[in-house]
Amino acid sequence: MELNGKQPESNPPKDILLSHWTDDRRKRQIWLHEEAPSLAELYESAVRLRFEIQIPGRVRLIAHCLREICNRLLNVKLGQASKVEYYNLIENMAKNWENKSFTIDGSFPEVGINSQTNLPSSSPDIFIPRELYREIAYIIKEHTEKRPQFEKRIGVFFAECVSKDALVEELLPQVNQWKKMSQWLVKTAHDNGKVDKEYKEDELLYWFDIFEAFLSTFAQDFYNTTDEIDDILEEANSSTA
Repeated sequence: MELNGKQPESNPPKDILLSHWTDDRRKRQIWLHEEAPSLAELYESAVRLRFEIQIPGRVRLIAHCLREICNRLLNVKLGQASKVEYYNLIENMAKNWENKSFTIDGSFPEVGINSQTNLPSSSPDIFIPRELYREIAYIIKEHTEKRPQFEKRIGVFFAECVSKDALVEELLPQVNQWKKMSQWLVKTAHDNGKVDKEYKEDELLYWFDIFEAFLSTFAQDFYNTTDEIDDILEEANSSTA
């Protein structure tokens, strides 16, 4: 059964047709498959890790799956955002820094000599070449300009997915909640030396439920305008009978 020119997996393996694979979760999975099949796979993995699979690193793996879905959904809906190429920028600046004989150990260059004592000047100012100054200023400019652009991008994403008629200000509570969730996911997905037992399970479940609520909201129009969804779910559920 085809949806908008794509063929979702309407009959997934029977081992995932368990009680926690509710119709709502199946709908979210189908919607994600419509948007990007790779994200549907990550969602399935996250659900399995929450309910079925107890393996080391489970909390971080769930957070990683959800974080990837959050990040990629913005690109799927709005297109790829431009990024600051930090590695290349810093690499070029490091070469110029060394070419100008500046050290990287934190010591100050001897930019002035006290003629009376023949010792380095005690001036707190350090002079750098214009070329190096421009490189530093450019990196700072790119970094500071990208943050408000990212904030605006989230607002546009919500307007696209939730309500195209709503003002950005009206969506601020949802946007702020999304940002808080994203911050927790990033912090948790990155290994910080903690093991699973050091994480709070109720905190994981809280943000997982918030994430699923967002997915349901984003997919609502798809549910309402796609009559075939119920047929797909009925067909999938009957396969276990």
